[in-house]
Amino acid sequence: MLKEDRYRLILDVISQKDVVKVSELAERLNVAEMTIRRDLNALEEQGLIERVHGGAKKKGTIPYVELSHVQKQTINVEEKKHIAQKCAELICDHDIVFIGPGTTNELIYDYVKAENVDVITNSITVFNRFKHDSRYDVILIGGRFRERTGTFIGYFANKLLSEIKVNKAFIGTNGIIDTRVTTANEEEGNGQRIILDNAAEKYILADHSKFGVEAFCTFYDVKNVTAIITDTKISPKIEEYYKKWTKIIK
Repeated sequence: MLKEDRYRLILDVISQKDVVKVSELAERLNVAEMTIRRDLNALEEQGLIERVHGGAKKKGTIPYVELSHVQKQTINVEEKKHIAQKCAELICDHDIVFIGPGTTNELIYDYVKAENVDVITNSITVFNRFKHDSRYDVILIGGRFRERTGTFIGYFANKLLSEIKVNKAFIGTNGIIDTRVTTANEEEGNGQRIILDNAAEKYILADHSKFGVEAFCTFYDVKNVTAIITDTKISPKIEEYYKKWTKIIK
């Protein structure tokens, strides 16, 4: 078994049980206890777990409290602008793109240079940024409106999303923990998962403060995305860990 595969399995077990013994991991992975101890030491150095006597425990996650859209607009503004610019650089002439809800996503408009782009969104704020620009054909996905994030969700939104194929999807997140991409609302997460599955290129937008944060609902796995787009303040250890699973753009 490759070392990276052992790491993934160890993290999966710890995420389920919170605390696990070296002997149990050795038995489950069918390797020597010495190997497990080395793996646990490496994972602790990366800041992903905490060692305890005879084993390891889940690293204390940062609790997530969902803020309103207006509140989020004032947080990590420069980092969000950096991420938005990186997203815009990936958009080419004649692309079909989905831009999800979020205060980072709505900034993408400020940096896009491509023309004749089809922009699809379920975010009223993203729609409002693009709607008057003749370079773009904009499709707003309707449904039940979630005022807190300015997002259309639910059955009707998901039905439309399931019928759409896009070149690129840009999706924000409330937090990334282990390899899980999380959000505060399961209905928003359902829509995000559908469009990611229907995108040729899948991008998760997360500034450095989102790593280690676990929101209510897991909607995707970083192993299945094209890249995580983040900012230059990401911890080197965190960056190194996620590079095992996907590309990091910063």
